[in-house]
Amino acid sequence: MKGVNLRSVALVAIVGLVMAVLSVAPLQAAQQAQKKVYIAGVDADFPPFSWVEQGVHKGFDIDVMRAIGKIEGFKIKVESLPWSTIVTALGQGKINILMSGLSITPARAKVIEYSKPYWTLGQAILVRENSGLNAITAMSMGHTVGAEVGATGYIWVNKNLVKKGVNVKSRGYPTYQLAIDDLKSGRIDAVLLDLPTAEGFVNARRKFKIIGIIKTGEQYAYAVTKGDPYGLLPKINDGMAKLYANGTWVKLMHKYFPGTPIQSVPQKRTLIFK
Repeated sequence: MKGVNLRSVALVAIVGLVMAVLSVAPLQAAQQAQKKVYIAGVDADFPPFSWVEQGVHKGFDIDVMRAIGKIEGFKIKVESLPWSTIVTALGQGKINILMSGLSITPARAKVIEYSKPYWTLGQAILVRENSGLNAITAMSMGHTVGAEVGATGYIWVNKNLVKKGVNVKSRGYPTYQLAIDDLKSGRIDAVLLDLPTAEGFVNARRKFKIIGIIKTGEQYAYAVTKGDPYGLLPKINDGMAKLYANGTWVKLMHKYFPGTPIQSVPQKRTLIFK
């Protein structure tokens, strides 16, 4: 009789424990579902895609990702990182999303996971407004070309010119603004940078001009840590398509890139950049 009672008590205890676990599981799932703030890393000196003004992060990519978050149910916390370390930070999971004019390259694709592309572009050769250089002479004859370390312009100059023996000097900078400052002061002869950003400097009447465009065939995309641990890529891709369909994408393009032709998004990946 006592044995039966003990077994009954044990059974009741087990049932109670199972019910407790079952009741906690939905609560834990709900708590996990509420984890919807992701760290988005940016280059805070890359207008008009991303920059900081009076302590506030602004820019096309930041507005786009915030708008995607509203549609897909998450928020972002924007953090500024040096461009030379930002891809590594994403690969190590120190940030969750990478944005601000990130070009797709085969090397980067080995350590991070890309969204579908949203922009196809080339590299612009930017010089002072009074410069007599052209696209050929600026990239040869012993002239110095500046670019941000880790950026595709810096990679292209060193891989396709310096390492192949072309008489040109490459100078790397922590930010493009520092390269632009040196260009303005005459310490370097040209800057190689993404076309949209180069157009931004020209349109801002900074006394620069574009003398040539290198058709690198590169594409911008957003990126997450390899393996997409938080399942963000489907949300980002879906969000881009919805922003384009509802007109938000076009409004942001007009806001940050007036006069620039609108490319439909998302795009098909090409991976042409070399």
